[in-house]
Amino acid sequence: MKTLCSKISNLFKKLIDRNKRYRTSVLEDGSSITRPFSYVIMVTSIILIVFIYFWDMIVTDFFNKFGFQYFISSIPNFFTIIQKMIAQINWSYFDRVVSPLVDTIQISVIGTLVGSIIALPVAILASQNIMGKSQIPNIVKFLLSIIRTFPTLVYALIFSFIFGFGTFIGVLATVVFTFSIVTKMMYEIIETIDMGAFIAIEATGATKLQAFRTAVIPQIIGRYYSVILYNFEINLRASAILGFVNAGGIGIIMNDQMALMRYGNVAVIVLALLVVVILVQNLSEQLRRRLS
Repeated sequence: MKTLCSKISNLFKKLIDRNKRYRTSVLEDGSSITRPFSYVIMVTSIILIVFIYFWDMIVTDFFNKFGFQYFISSIPNFFTIIQKMIAQINWSYFDRVVSPLVDTIQISVIGTLVGSIIALPVAILASQNIMGKSQIPNIVKFLLSIIRTFPTLVYALIFSFIFGFGTFIGVLATVVFTFSIVTKMMYEIIETIDMGAFIAIEATGATKLQAFRTAVIPQIIGRYYSVILYNFEINLRASAILGFVNAGGIGIIMNDQMALMRYGNVAVIVLALLVVVILVQNLSEQLRRRLS
């Protein structure tokens, strides 16, 4: 493995050196200048290599085990299920969908709001331009990277072992996920703002918090609300599958009806969720457009 990494490293060094000759121009006075190296080609090459590697490892392995014919012959099964859902749709089941659907919306709303409120002060601690030369931003960013490693479903499983099953578990999982994403997006936004006003207010003897409230909040508040709305959309979709681990919401009845192969009931669940997601998405887009 070390030999392979060494060979790849040497290959990229050769490519950079060769590229340097093409980036060097000789001026009329005999001096030469070298344009900065663009890492676009290198990054693109790495992405392609990784893609080819995983394609060979996963997709090719699947075809080797089951064969391409099995893949082709399985595609009609999808359309068969869709046909059954349409033909057997059971509108009377909608009454049993309303309560779990409301639970799903509640999980998304509470989880998004609580996670976003906690995220803002932590985003300040993670912003290098606010904290100066302190090592706190690096520590906070490292911890956030660890938290973002796990998706919502994994946190729901972890919390279910601690607190048991129920809607509260879905809320906790959504809070943690929202916190990790909103914090990252906000500290990236904060680190790109104009710091002139912040520095000027600090120079008058104001504290960092006072300077932040006066100079930074007006610059980021609109984008902060946009980030919250964007995460609410994500959480609404994600909370639908939390029921598969008994963390509340519409996913519980969806999992049950799919296991019993009651496609007519599944169709009603999917349509109800689809309508809610589309409505929330359109409302969110309009609000974000006004905020921007």
